[in-house]
Amino acid sequence: MTISELLEELKQVDPETYEALRNYPLYVSGDEALSVDLPSSRNQTLVEDGLQGCIQRACERYGWELEQNYRTRGRNGVLPKNMRHYAVVTSWDNDVHTYHGMGNSATEALLAAYVAAVKEAKR
Repeated sequence: MTISELLEELKQVDPETYEALRNYPLYVSGDEALSVDLPSSRNQTLVEDGLQGCIQRACERYGWELEQNYRTRGRNGVLPKNMRHYAVVTSWDNDVHTYHGMGNSATEALLAAYVAAVKEAKR
C-alpha cells in the first residue's frame, strides 16, 4: 500500500491520530506551513518526518513497543525493494501481539504496522 492509501485506512480506524496528523504543522521557509495531507509534496522528507513523529507518539499513548529496521538483504541474499524498510509494533495487552509493516520508506512501513495494530486492537 502507498502512504496515501494507508492514510485513508488510518482515517477509518483511528480518526484521532489521523486528525493529529492533519493538523501537524510543518514549517518550511518563513511562516509557510505544509500539511501532512500532502505526501506527494516537494517537501516529502518533512512530511514523512511529521508522520513518523505522530505515529510514534500514538504508539506511546497505547503503551506499544515500536521497532524499525532497514534491511540490506534477505535470508537468501536477495531482498525485494519494497521490503527494505521494516517496522514492528508490539502490544502487550493480555498477551504479546506483534504487527509487521514493510514498505518503500520507513514511514510507509511504520504506518502499515500501526494501522494493522489499531485494527486488531479495535476487534
